[in-house]
Amino acid sequence: MRDFIEGQGKAIILSIGLASVAVVGVLDYLTGSHVTLTAIYLLPVYFVAWHGGAGAGVLLALCCAAAWLAAGHYAGRLFSSTLVMLWQFISLTVIAGAFAILLARLRKAQSRTRALSLVDFLTGALNSRAFYNLVENEHRKSARYKRPLTLAYIGLDHFKRVNSRFGHTVGDMVLQRVARTMMRYLRATDRVARLGGDEFVILLPETDLDAAKVVLPKICDQLAEEMEDKGWPLTLSVAVITFFHVPPSARAMIKMAEKLMWAIKRDGKNAIRYATYKGES
Repeated sequence: MRDFIEGQGKAIILSIGLASVAVVGVLDYLTGSHVTLTAIYLLPVYFVAWHGGAGAGVLLALCCAAAWLAAGHYAGRLFSSTLVMLWQFISLTVIAGAFAILLARLRKAQSRTRALSLVDFLTGALNSRAFYNLVENEHRKSARYKRPLTLAYIGLDHFKRVNSRFGHTVGDMVLQRVARTMMRYLRATDRVARLGGDEFVILLPETDLDAAKVVLPKICDQLAEEMEDKGWPLTLSVAVITFFHVPPSARAMIKMAEKLMWAIKRDGKNAIRYATYKGES
């Protein structure tokens, strides 16, 4: 239900809120002039502000105040003067509007905190927790729809040498440059993650071996050029595995790519190696 609501546009969310206000207004009228449902009007405001934003919430707050006033009028609720009636209308609008704004800001802060918890603070790439969750989702989709996906596990060669020679500040700049370059050359559906230290991994959904052989050499060539221009003695060991059928778990996929990357490092580093997985024989 939550995913359904999150996927709706503001117009639909506002429509649901207006319908809810109408229901509350009718109930307010039916309860008569001696009972008021003022606090209940805040429930639609909460819903719309949380899912649709401050603007939609404030608009609904105004509608709530109007519905409250209309329900009271037809139920026979009396006001000592027009000025008192207007004051109560304005007060309810301000209170409900402020409630909507505070809720919308809380939601935005919550979303920002959640987003930051999924990102590596240094490079802006995904962190390991976010990436494992993402790979699990793609693992399920690939198993269900039988579509290939590719993982590229990238280890930076001689990164410790860069830190020792130039300092950790430059080492951080190297990691940032690597992440930015990878993200610049990938599609919106592809994802880059830093799994820790000097190791990165790229997820390429619905990508076969031929497509991987087009994009990854471009990234490696660009990074090699940038490292040379900066005078940073750094190369890449890149393991690329295309899964035409997925193994039992997402973590097994990542382990296979990591194992191939370490094989490249043992064999001399600075290379791209491709492999395919078509299921257990």
